[in-house]
Amino acid sequence: MKSRTLLSILAFVLAMSACNLPSNLPITETPTLVVITPSATQPLPTDTPTQTSVPSNTPPPTSTSTPTVPVAFPKDVAVNCRLGPGVAWIVLSGLSVGTSAQIVGKTADAGWWYIVDPFNSSRNCWVASSVTNTAGNLAGIPVVAAPKATVTKVTVDVDPNTISVPGCVGPILPLDITGTIETNGPTTVTWHFETQQGGAMATQTTDFDAFGSKTFSVDYTPPLTAGTYWVRLIVTSPNDMQAEVKYTITCP
Repeated sequence: MKSRTLLSILAFVLAMSACNLPSNLPITETPTLVVITPSATQPLPTDTPTQTSVPSNTPPPTSTSTPTVPVAFPKDVAVNCRLGPGVAWIVLSGLSVGTSAQIVGKTADAGWWYIVDPFNSSRNCWVASSVTNTAGNLAGIPVVAAPKATVTKVTVDVDPNTISVPGCVGPILPLDITGTIETNGPTTVTWHFETQQGGAMATQTTDFDAFGSKTFSVDYTPPLTAGTYWVRLIVTSPNDMQAEVKYTITCP
C-alpha cells in the first residue's frame, strides 16, 4: 500500500518537472490586427469624376461669307469723299474707319470709287482706291464719268459805296469794284462786270485748276449824276450766276 502511494507521488513530481523544462521550439507571436479609422476632419482623397458635356441641339454658328455687293472701306485712317474723282474736287463727306459704303461706279482706270455717301444716302461721292480696301464682287462695277464743276458762289463789292461831289461839279473819284467767284471743282469760268450807268464791261475767262475761290477787281469812274446805281458780277459759264451791289452819288 505504501509502495503504491510512493509511486503515485513520484509520478506526480516527474509530471510537474516536465512542465518546467525549456522547449527547443521557437515561440511564434500571434500578430495583432490594427484597424485605422479615418478621421472625420481629414477625409480620404477621392478622385472627382469628370463631367462629360451633353451635346446640345444648338446649331453651329453660320460662317460669314464675302458680301456680293461691292463695298469700300478705309485702309488705315478716315478718307475724304469728294464731288469728283480727284483732290481738285471739293470734299462732300467722309468714310470713317470701321465703316463701309457700297460702290456704285468707278473711273476708267479704277483709281477712284464712286460710292454711296455714308452720311447722305440720297447722293454719291468719290473716294480714292489708293487709300481704301474693297470687298465683294467688283466685276460688274460700271465706269462713271466725272461730274461737271460749277460756280457755287459769286460776290461783288464797291469802294467807296457813297461818292459825295459838292454841287455835282468837278471830278469824281473812281470806284474800286471787287468780285469773287467760287467753284466746286476744276473748270473754266466766263464772266464780266456790268454797271447800271456804263453797261457791260469786257468778258473775261478764268481757269480754275481746283475747287476754291478767286478774286478780281477793276476801277470804274461813273458819270457824275446823283442817284443810286447797281454793279453786278455776272457769270455765264459753266453755269449762270450773278451778284449785285449798289453805290450812291450825292451832290450836297
